[in-house]
Amino acid sequence: MSDTSRIFISHAGVDRSWAEWASWHLEHAGYDTELDCVDWKAGENFVERMHEALERENPMLVLLSSAYLDPGRFTTDEWTARFAQRRKDVDVKLIPVRIDNVDLRTGIWAPIIVPSLCDLPSEKAVQLLLESVGGVLGPPAPATAPRYPDSPAPAASVDAGPRRPGSLPSVWNVDRRNPAFTGRDGVLNQVHDGLSGAGRVAVQALHGMGGVGKTQVALEYAYRFAGEYDLVWWVSAEQAGLIGEQFTALGVELGLVEAGADSTVAKSKVLGHLSGQQRWLLVFDNVVDSEDVLPWLPRGGGHVLITSRRGNWQQIAHAVELDVLPREEAVRFLAEQLPGVDNDEAGRLAESLGDLPLALAQAAGYLAETGMAVAEYRQLLVEETRAVLDLGRPVDYPRPLAASIALGVAALSEVDPAAVAILRLCALLAPEPIAVDLIVEVAQPTEPYPAMLAPLPEVIGRPLVRQEAIGRIGAYGLARVGSGTVTVHRLTQAVVRTQMEPSAFAELSVHLQAVLGRMYPGDPRDPASWPDWGRLLPHLLAVDPAHTDDPALRLCACDAVVYLIGRGDTAPARQLAVNLFEEWRHRLGADHRDTLRAASEVIWALRDLGEYSRLQPLVADVLSRQIRTRGESDPDTLRSASDLGIILSLLGDHQHAEEVGRDVWQRRRQVLGEEHPDTLRSASSVAATLRDLGRYQEALTLQHQVWDQRRRVLGEEHPDTLMSANGVASVLGELGDFQEALTLWQQVRERYRQVLGEEHPDTLMAASNVVSGLAKLGRYQEAMTLGQQVWNQHRRVLGEEHPDTLASANNVVSALGELGRYQEALTLGQQLWEQRGRALGEKHPDTLRSALSLAIAYLNQGRTLPGRRMAELAWKGLRKQLGAQHPTTQKAAEVRDTAMQMMGGQAGGNKKRRR
Repeated sequence: MSDTSRIFISHAGVDRSWAEWASWHLEHAGYDTELDCVDWKAGENFVERMHEALERENPMLVLLSSAYLDPGRFTTDEWTARFAQRRKDVDVKLIPVRIDNVDLRTGIWAPIIVPSLCDLPSEKAVQLLLESVGGVLGPPAPATAPRYPDSPAPAASVDAGPRRPGSLPSVWNVDRRNPAFTGRDGVLNQVHDGLSGAGRVAVQALHGMGGVGKTQVALEYAYRFAGEYDLVWWVSAEQAGLIGEQFTALGVELGLVEAGADSTVAKSKVLGHLSGQQRWLLVFDNVVDSEDVLPWLPRGGGHVLITSRRGNWQQIAHAVELDVLPREEAVRFLAEQLPGVDNDEAGRLAESLGDLPLALAQAAGYLAETGMAVAEYRQLLVEETRAVLDLGRPVDYPRPLAASIALGVAALSEVDPAAVAILRLCALLAPEPIAVDLIVEVAQPTEPYPAMLAPLPEVIGRPLVRQEAIGRIGAYGLARVGSGTVTVHRLTQAVVRTQMEPSAFAELSVHLQAVLGRMYPGDPRDPASWPDWGRLLPHLLAVDPAHTDDPALRLCACDAVVYLIGRGDTAPARQLAVNLFEEWRHRLGADHRDTLRAASEVIWALRDLGEYSRLQPLVADVLSRQIRTRGESDPDTLRSASDLGIILSLLGDHQHAEEVGRDVWQRRRQVLGEEHPDTLRSASSVAATLRDLGRYQEALTLQHQVWDQRRRVLGEEHPDTLMSANGVASVLGELGDFQEALTLWQQVRERYRQVLGEEHPDTLMAASNVVSGLAKLGRYQEAMTLGQQVWNQHRRVLGEEHPDTLASANNVVSALGELGRYQEALTLGQQLWEQRGRALGEKHPDTLRSALSLAIAYLNQGRTLPGRRMAELAWKGLRKQLGAQHPTTQKAAEVRDTAMQMMGGQAGGNKKRRR
């Protein structure tokens, strides 16, 4: 058959068993089908294949269910695309069938006849499916060529195919299904693919830490794909000695042995029977050791699914690690179980619980039963973790989460005290991957040394013994062990912390703070150090540097703010800086060096967030305190003085900014040297101010000098070096060398993209400059296209009224005017002028530049009176802020004169002054 005659089966991921059932029976009836999970191969682009399938006018079989009609699923795109095709061509084939009790009495599906396959016996469901398809497409083409006359008839097929999904096999001992089970479609389908891809016994092992829902996933798998099996048998394998009894029960069910038969005999009979069968599934739940289950694995064409906390299954099975729920699925679970809770509240609760399925189930059960407010539950989770995690045990779990964790720790203590010591130090760090190198550093003997870590010095320097101890933490379900890392869930950490004596907890905390303070990753402005900063930062924050007495940790915390700002994560940087500043001001005093350092980081974060109005009073206070306590030439004092110069420039006071900047530059050369990175920052700031003042040749000479020095000292791709390259390009543009400026801007943008990423604020700044360069070369359509893109990115990353966002908007206004789209330019120009007035103040040079752009937009529309008023406003303000000789001021004067000429007046004005 051609592609246009193939039946495309559209289904939700949760309904995959129905899709495969429908495909099997349609294929065996002679129809040709296309099913994503069967016909699309690994490595193909799923989105492209789906687009191709929906573009064709081939028949579409739609398996309607509650999940299929969930607006958040991609299936919405599938069925709406087919409805759109049918509006253009009524002959496009749509074949809907209902596979659960979804209500179709209202909405777009209400007038459409939809046969229901649910709750029918398998044979009736197959018959109705074929009738539904045949009624639209007609009978299928013969599946085989006609038989040669008088030749013997072929043997009839004995494979009746899979039963209707949801129908259970005759041999079945699985516990009841969990009606609250949510999500995990990807994992279930991954397990199904693994089991279905072999012609021998396929074995899949689900493993993961305690509470992630391994048993629940196995249970859901058994029910969801029950129609594919003639036998499903569940074996509780936590106690290896009881496996034989359960095999005996299976032998009795199959009629192979009598009740009470010896388990050895039953094992032989059952394994022998299964080796000759095809459609069976054995589930070994909660296996402790792979050796416990190995003798019980059958040979043949069936499937085995194992759940275990351990991950060492390479010799027996394909291992699938189960992690916590994705946040979206965790929120959906809570919203379904707690109808009065909105998604935001559910999201906060899911975050507090670390998306752990057992914790989510416990919380949902307890909250539903008691009616406690979610906010109160979250607060109690912080204050009384152990008590809260002992409440609300779900019926599907053997014990509450806290008890499960406590039992695991107790059992581990009897086997490996060093492993427990590692777990305890991990409990005080972040619930993020902890590098084994960090554990080794913490475990090094020092004076004083925490008694809680006493078992570690003997094993920490022996890699094999150390790794065995770490592996046992994972084997007992208390952590995830990765390549060179250990990850302990936040709730496991909380329970382990409750088991510590307060004095021992404090002793270990002080030790961790000292170790983390020594593990300084390097210059936080250098991208080469950022991977190390990224690994260290979560754990540095976990030990609460705001309350530390360790000076090295306080310094490290301040530099962590610099790292976050450098990475473009300015909002969390401000949050951390403000937290450090306020706490240290209270504990150490307002004049303490570390307090003032934290204040400096607050200033830098506010600057990057565009909150200019708050900067000058804060930097003035910090600077005066530093001069009084540290002296005028202290490096910290000079940094604050440099900050003052930059802030003055941002506020439009360029003349004062140059004076301050030159003074700091001179002092830094004397104190730090000509090519110290801080000295070069001062030189770069002075060059930028010279450009703002219109002294372009001086600016170009200095920018070139700094760029050369930075390339030599910091390297070609250091962000400071790229900033100097950008500065050179900007001055070239002001001098009229547009092509060279554009070429350099494009190079800078590309390097920023490689070093910092596509949407880092510095990358967007460089992209905005490229837009300006394109416009100066008359390439207005290119400028418009890129300008709109960059403006949208700025709005998304920095917000609607950030100064950098408004600068991008100004590029768009200019491009609109040059393209003759005057009304759009006028509308956006008016909006931009008002926004800059709010964000920067009415007298800021950038606000006045927007007034000038707005004047031009008015004049382009022939609206001379408002155009003249705006030009006059811009000219007067710029003359005062930048001086009469500044190029921008002169341009404003030209626009003002043009407006007056258009009105029939005289440039310059001759009106007599009022007395």
